Amino acid sequence: MTPAIQFNGVTVEFGRRGFGQRPCRALDGLTLSVAPGDFLALIGPNGSGKTTAIHCALGLRQPTAGTAEVFGERLRPGTAAYRDLVYVPEEPLYHDYLTVEEVTRYYAALHGRPAADAALDDVFARLHLGSARHTRLSVCSKGMKQKVGLAQCLLQRPRLLVLDEPMRGLDPVAVREFRDVLATLHADGVTVLMSSHVLPEVEQLATRVAIFDSGRLLSVNDLDALIATRSLEDSLMSTLGQGRP
Repeated sequence: MTPAIQFNGVTVEFGRRGFGQRPCRALDGLTLSVAPGDFLALIGPNGSGKTTAIHCALGLRQPTAGTAEVFGERLRPGTAAYRDLVYVPEEPLYHDYLTVEEVTRYYAALHGRPAADAALDDVFARLHLGSARHTRLSVCSKGMKQKVGLAQCLLQRPRLLVLDEPMRGLDPVAVREFRDVLATLHADGVTVLMSSHVLPEVEQLATRVAIFDSGRLLSVNDLDALIATRSLEDSLMSTLGQGRP
């Protein structure tokens, strides 16, 4: 079976940033597979390479070495595989002059699957966006903007959902709504790749966990195995301690 995402020896280096400084290696030979139907969480300190890995998978950054494929393809602008995925970044950048409904319809149309009125009404009701559908994005909270990304997931039913720190800065109510939608999508067969620092949410959602540090993949394990005898936080700290010089 073709992996949903496959990293093969992916290395990303940035050039020198000042006199006498060495190039920065953001990813160091990442080899990792995400199976269809998996919910893989990427965890680790800031700057450990999680977002860089996501950008390589999505074709937003070209590796210095190695390859990253989605459903067996290396993503390029215009690649058909983009129709099968939805990406929700940590800080979504929308056209702020559009309303919640306008931007939701716009991105649905970009996917080639215009949103029917009934489907849009149903999604807005599930996400409690009905009262804000005519509100401009320029005055929406971060939680509201993240819900716009989730609306796309519910409308498009993608094969792959990629999330980069989706719950950072959200209030408890928004976190719970976000978690419930992710659980529903995963139960329906959507493959999920998510980076997160919110470990309690990872424990409730993920099936596997990959731990990163300093651009390296330290471990990848089933969640149940990691938390069988201790918390995910303890497992993370133990792995970081073993992986650092």
